[in-house]
Amino acid sequence: MESMDWDKFIARLFALAEPCLAVRGDLPHARVSHHYALRLMASEGGDWKIIEPAVILHDLGWSSLKPEEIRLAFGVRAGGAEAERLNRIHEIEGASLARRLLQSLDYDPRRVDRIVEIIERHDSGSRADSLEERITKDADKLWRFSRIGFWNEIERQGLSAEELHRYLSERTESWFFTPSGLSLAKGELEARALELNLSKTAPDTPEG
Repeated sequence: MESMDWDKFIARLFALAEPCLAVRGDLPHARVSHHYALRLMASEGGDWKIIEPAVILHDLGWSSLKPEEIRLAFGVRAGGAEAERLNRIHEIEGASLARRLLQSLDYDPRRVDRIVEIIERHDSGSRADSLEERITKDADKLWRFSRIGFWNEIERQGLSAEELHRYLSERTESWFFTPSGLSLAKGELEARALELNLSKTAPDTPEG
């Protein structure tokens, strides 16, 4: 594809994904994660025709769960067998939705298979078998470290800023698969710490 054709495809993918992403309010998450994926690819490489669709579509599966199930399965305070079961449903159902969406666009079947494999385990397990999977997982997690994502998750999960910052700080070193992802996370975490020292309230116009 030419650059403009690919840009149009990505815009269409966001538009088609939006109804499913709206169920949990995940369109900003998808956009910020996509932004981080582009930054990671600039440093790490990878097949953008796998990574970009995987990042945009990875959370479609939350639309398959009821609001009370989403609350139980998602967030800093979620845990236990039931949360794990529901999280797996969102991964498996999201992979199925992504496959159908991409097939409807006559997307490359070999890439569809790889995108689906990534989405099927983007939250579960500590394994990442390809550079594309490593970048997708890192881009997903970086949302929580970004300015907009950090304050969004505080409101969405009913957390204090200090609680979320502590949670992220404890996991940063073990969470990321790429050197670039780890470096970006550390930089964002330092920026959030500065914001907390300056103000205990969310900024009026957060930016990623």
